[in-house]
Amino acid sequence: MYFTPKKIFSLFLFFAFIFSIYPNDKISDEDIYKKVYTYISKRFPKQIFNKINNNREIFFKDLNVVLKNEKEDELILVDKLNFLDKSYEPKNIILLYDVKDRKYLLERYDIYLAKIAERPLQKLAEAAKKEGIEIMISSGYRSYIYQANLFSKYVNLYGKKDVQFFSAPPGASQHQLGTVIDLGSIDDSYADTAEGKWMFKNAWKYGWSLSYPKDMEHITGYKWESWHYRYLGVEACKFQKEWFGDIQQYMLEFIDLWKKEKAKLN
Repeated sequence: MYFTPKKIFSLFLFFAFIFSIYPNDKISDEDIYKKVYTYISKRFPKQIFNKINNNREIFFKDLNVVLKNEKEDELILVDKLNFLDKSYEPKNIILLYDVKDRKYLLERYDIYLAKIAERPLQKLAEAAKKEGIEIMISSGYRSYIYQANLFSKYVNLYGKKDVQFFSAPPGASQHQLGTVIDLGSIDDSYADTAEGKWMFKNAWKYGWSLSYPKDMEHITGYKWESWHYRYLGVEACKFQKEWFGDIQQYMLEFIDLWKKEKAKLN
């Protein structure tokens, strides 16, 4: 078959169009990493950044395990810069008082939690109980409206300047996710209780992460809350400890940026 220059050029354009729609090269983790490199090199402590940067193959493997295990927004970033919509509600919210054979105690009868977090909470409480530790749940899911009223109340009492370090404005509260619990006395004394010490040491084994660690106010935006734990999943907690200095905020910021840059490349 004879191809004229015109036909050859037409075929070239055709295949160029096809390959533009169906790229030959799959987007790699390295491609995404190049997009997040500048941010993490400036945001993260040198020790954390260097460990990730110098061990990328292992890091990518662990990261993909964590992302694959995410089911219901467990890893969504919620903070003073990343808000949930007013209409956001977690899936399968349950009243903890209705849970049969609870291993944990309830400070109130009206505490709700996402179902995905309740079972891991049971396992955690059961493990604690075997060591003579009782887990007391003092707060769980809060709706956007509830948080708005609470924040407004605190502003009226203490002023907006002081409130911003211990209470989240509506949409910026992790409690709206339905995967967060407050424990015990909900004050600094909790850290020195047997329950508080056990949680700090063991919570990660059951997928629970301390959201606002001590001396990290400049990173999290909030003062230390020894009683505030968020369910992320066991693999995510391992990942956080191994690669991010066990700082939840660093890990969630990274995952949020990673997802956004990957979406752009796709």
